[in-house]
Amino acid sequence: MLIKPQQLLLLLLFICIGTKAQERTILLQGYVRDAFTNGGIKNVSVILMDEDSTIIDKQTVKYIDEDKTYMESYYNFNIPASPKKYIVKAEQSGYESAFSNYNVKYIARNQSFQVPTIYMKRKSKLQQVNELDEVVVKATKVKIVFKGDTVVYNADAFNLPNGSMLDELIRQMPSVTLNSAGEIFKDGKKVDNLLLQGEKFMKGEKNQKILLRNLPAYTVKNIKFYNRTNEKNQYLGYNNEKKEFVMDVQLKKEYATGYIVNAEAGLATHKRYNTKLFGLRYTPLSRLSFFSSANNINQDLRPGSDGEWDAYKAGDGVLSFKIAGLDWFLKNTDKSVSNEFYVKTLWRDGNYDAKTITTTFLPTHNNYTASTLHTNGKETSITAQNDFIVSKSFYLYASTFFEYWKTSGTLNSKLATFQANPFNSVKNTEDLLNDVFNKNDSTIKKQLVNSNKQDSDNRFYRYGIWQTLEVSKKLPWGDNISLEAEASYVKERKKNFNGYQLQFMQTNTNETEHQYVNEPSHHYNIAAKLAYNIHLLNNWNFNASYGYQQNYQYDSFNRYRLDKLSGWTNSRHRLTDLPSTRDSLLLAMDLNNSYQTWNRFHVHSGTMRIFYDKEGRKGTTRIDFLLPLAYKYNCMNYLRSDIDTLVSRRDWLFTPTISYSFRGANGKNWQLAYNMEVTTPDLKQTIRVTDTSKPLSVYMGNGDLQNTTTHSFSASYGNIIQKLKGQYYLSADFKLFHQAVGNAMSYNTTTGIYTYQPRNINGNWTAEFNNGFSVCLDKRRIWTLENNMSLKLNNNVDFVTLNSIQSYGISKVRNFYFTDGIKLTVQKNSLRIAFIGNIDIHNSKSLNSYFKTFSVCDFYYGLAGNYTLPYDILFATDLKMYGRRRYSDQSSNNNCLVWNASLIKTFMHDRLNISITGYDILQNISNHTYIVNGQGREETFYNNIPSYVMLTIGYRISKKP
Repeated sequence: MLIKPQQLLLLLLFICIGTKAQERTILLQGYVRDAFTNGGIKNVSVILMDEDSTIIDKQTVKYIDEDKTYMESYYNFNIPASPKKYIVKAEQSGYESAFSNYNVKYIARNQSFQVPTIYMKRKSKLQQVNELDEVVVKATKVKIVFKGDTVVYNADAFNLPNGSMLDELIRQMPSVTLNSAGEIFKDGKKVDNLLLQGEKFMKGEKNQKILLRNLPAYTVKNIKFYNRTNEKNQYLGYNNEKKEFVMDVQLKKEYATGYIVNAEAGLATHKRYNTKLFGLRYTPLSRLSFFSSANNINQDLRPGSDGEWDAYKAGDGVLSFKIAGLDWFLKNTDKSVSNEFYVKTLWRDGNYDAKTITTTFLPTHNNYTASTLHTNGKETSITAQNDFIVSKSFYLYASTFFEYWKTSGTLNSKLATFQANPFNSVKNTEDLLNDVFNKNDSTIKKQLVNSNKQDSDNRFYRYGIWQTLEVSKKLPWGDNISLEAEASYVKERKKNFNGYQLQFMQTNTNETEHQYVNEPSHHYNIAAKLAYNIHLLNNWNFNASYGYQQNYQYDSFNRYRLDKLSGWTNSRHRLTDLPSTRDSLLLAMDLNNSYQTWNRFHVHSGTMRIFYDKEGRKGTTRIDFLLPLAYKYNCMNYLRSDIDTLVSRRDWLFTPTISYSFRGANGKNWQLAYNMEVTTPDLKQTIRVTDTSKPLSVYMGNGDLQNTTTHSFSASYGNIIQKLKGQYYLSADFKLFHQAVGNAMSYNTTTGIYTYQPRNINGNWTAEFNNGFSVCLDKRRIWTLENNMSLKLNNNVDFVTLNSIQSYGISKVRNFYFTDGIKLTVQKNSLRIAFIGNIDIHNSKSLNSYFKTFSVCDFYYGLAGNYTLPYDILFATDLKMYGRRRYSDQSSNNNCLVWNASLIKTFMHDRLNISITGYDILQNISNHTYIVNGQGREETFYNNIPSYVMLTIGYRISKKP
């Protein structure tokens, strides 16, 4: 007999509720703080009494962040689950006794009650005694301490050059990686938030790079990695959402109050420069920081760094930027109200040169494209955000974000397409293109299909504002209700001027185009969600929510062919010139390639979330079932020359997520998760139009596009080895894409023009396995070994480029990626050396006869370290050999020895430091990327900064109140 869904739901509900009421106890908890410092107090005796002062229980306070300057001391008593009045008394020698009365009125499904914070005053005769009975931690030079599932790195145990910032400290920490985007990973797990003294500092990876690059490493006491309960969950008394994985930077006591200012200025050969200014004012209830920097050196690593940068990927182009901003954080004495405001301004200039070799796989032969690109651009941006949090009888979170962004730039490019491999006789891209455009080589001319010289001037601006509001309220019977709302408005405009000089060799024709494109756009988004959470007595929760979202976007694509105006091509006009009258401009409008869209969508969603979260002595177990069902209605008005239509689609979207995690008190943890995502096609792609706005590519819409579904599976396991002060982790991920969108392409062998159309395709998937470990090899912890390995298999299924867009074939390419990095570090007294090695292998193969299996390899090995010479002069250096093998461009298959070095001397009790740095002393750095899919492969080489020698002077000031 089949069980009905209603019966199954009731059965699950009864299982979850099964708890004996007569055995139930609840928690009575609260904090004890110093009335003057607002910090926790050690060794406080807390006595629980009834309303007649009869002693019921007694305990000594426990601690949160015990080794933190501003720790928390708290207590929790198990009491019967029945209404009762209590008196809580706090005693400690040196303090006056303090009391708090609390009435437990309504029990229902509440599992805990919060007593108002008890503030204790010092006795007058002890006012001269130290404010805290602090335990002084002597410099044992132990790098890592494991406290349950919290990992603590002692900053003083790492040997860093003077003048190092927080990012250099992170790069030396075992099992921790920091990438160029500012993302931090611990044992392969990404850090959700970066905290400073337990508080968030400027949300977002781009913003956290500011703290990483500007906070001096000498101010840091230790760095903690742990799973943190956010402000909302603290208010609710249980983890409504999963804990966030954070990296908490703890400052030394002398820098945790008062202020510090750190300034640095450097000047180098080849007109390189680097300046930096950072200030921080800290009190127990506030934080004010300001920062500014300007440089044109493209990178943040210093000599001796263990950073995972690559001599072949040392930053695209040559950039100079200036940035300035401030961050201001405030909270009240009982920490129930807080506010953080930050503003940041960025100015960036850059020039970017690229040489690209592209191979397109065709059934009969391969096509080859060589191109060069040069751009100059400027960027200005202003971002500001304010986060306001109240956590009293209710929880309130309000966030306002504003952004302004403006860019401008020019582009010059040359491109040539060949029907046979032209690199057999000519080695590099630039020589080949010079022969094409100067018409020097008749052999090359026979292989040539087309060529294109393009000049562009691009301008863009955008501004927008986003507002988020979230309110939660605990109900007397233990449940809670929450309301979330958000709204945003964005306006942007793009203007492009494009000049094309085209040559088609097979038809012996030339074309010239002068385009002007004007693209205004604006959109808004509003959303709201109401949720009710039933918090059961056995740690199970049932959460039901309803949400509504509305989005509107207007886009206008206005394209003008100025070369079609009478006499325009015979006159001298600059690229950015426009006709003198609007009527003349309208005469040049390319109606067949201009359009307007009014796009709206409405989403009604209902979500059932069932989760279990229990913290015990052995660890924390969490189970989540997220079952959202959404109805999405999307409609769009589309206007284009002879097309004026309304298109719409309706979708029911079910996207469940199931996860299980366990974090053991001994550091052991594992996770399992499954997630399904459904992506609906962009309605603009479903309009059956042909767009010829790009000279060498034609776009066709497809009204038969289907939803794309992605199934994701993941598993991970991690543990610590206490005896070896070691850590290791294993993780596996698998993604399967159903009805992915690819581009079916046809190729005109006469003109070299591609016609492409988006279509659904199946068979794409990726599988990835990662593992890593770090261990101390000796009892004195002088030697440390680290290894991180990654295996990735990508099955890429795409369309074969044919002569007709109506008929198509399928190409299947298997990409295998293997990466392994190893580091052996020795640190003793003033010497630190890290021996580093890494290998990356990329292998691609296919069953298609026209695809030639290939494998490329990148590797490096070398050392990085520092040593204190006589007269306290610090020498820091890194020397690495980089190599590449089996690339198409023979000139890129080489070895590259890169050496960076610096000498640093401090004066005035370490307040003043002077350094001289040599970057790429041997002048060998280059830049290169490699991409392969089912339709072809591409190699690109970029310009980068020249080698330089820089003299830097730094000065720091610190003062305690």
